[in-house]
Amino acid sequence: MKAIVKQTVFRQISPALIFLATFSLNEKSEGEIEGFNESFSEPLDLFIWRQQGEFDSHQGVTDGSYIFTDQFGAPGTKLTRSTGGFLSGSFRHEVEVLLDPFRLDSNPGTGSDFKMKMFGPDGFMEIVLNSFGNMRLFHNDFSGGGGNLQPQTNIGIADGDVLKLVIDYDFDADEIEATYSLNGGDSVPFYAGSGIDGRIGDVVTNFVEVELFKFNDQNASAPVAAINEWNVGGETSPAGPSALALTNIDYDPVADTFRFSWNSEPGKVYGIFWSLDLINWDADLADNVFAEGTTTTYPPLFISAEPNPGTSQGVRPEAIFFRVEEIPLP
Repeated sequence: MKAIVKQTVFRQISPALIFLATFSLNEKSEGEIEGFNESFSEPLDLFIWRQQGEFDSHQGVTDGSYIFTDQFGAPGTKLTRSTGGFLSGSFRHEVEVLLDPFRLDSNPGTGSDFKMKMFGPDGFMEIVLNSFGNMRLFHNDFSGGGGNLQPQTNIGIADGDVLKLVIDYDFDADEIEATYSLNGGDSVPFYAGSGIDGRIGDVVTNFVEVELFKFNDQNASAPVAAINEWNVGGETSPAGPSALALTNIDYDPVADTFRFSWNSEPGKVYGIFWSLDLINWDADLADNVFAEGTTTTYPPLFISAEPNPGTSQGVRPEAIFFRVEEIPLP
């Protein structure tokens, strides 16, 4: 499977409103996860990534790694990237991270969790490593139950070790294989099989996330994570950006309205969908926008801009997400 890098826009509009615009190319005959290969060789692009938690806990890119920490009492420090597309083949999700300090060579260490997560319309899955050195794999099926696929297992990690976590999903079998390795060594099998209630389905095309969470303050030391690599897509490197790209979002903070422009193809039809949580994308602003040429603007300039669909009884949402997709012709 070839993965497509999706461009994501994250822009500060006003103190009261932040929005994230995502856009993807959906074709009638086939679909692909919009993945990425990230080595953090350049400063973090906030048009693509979303930082959550206390601002000071995000230390940014240094020497080819993204550095972040977490403090006790905070809701957790997260780095998130929207994926999108739709599931039509096998994929790999992998993260390489160095945790130091974390274990502190004794229990409970820093009293923290490191989590690698992925979310889709059918559920979510996460690998959770705690500072006792124990790791588990959790699956929540949105149409069924939730629980550990692999219970707490000590993986023998120490501060300064480089940990690689990999989840391979087999589309035909609807099964996963999770492995880990330390310091570039051989991959160690962690779990292989189906989901918590059998089916797994799509647990990746909403967004992926890494998180540090300090759950107690028995030791005052804060955990520190350095993400060296983060890849989502096929087992080979994803291809370049999709031809469908959002080129402008015009937001009027006084009127609370939006106008969108994107690259388009003559004869194609597009839809604009929105979400408040990156999970539910059922709502649309329009699903029959015909291309105006190689660039399309909606609403057209001679029509009033689109009211913010997330505003309810005069209260604007803290965040709103938009997705522009090609609509297959009948």
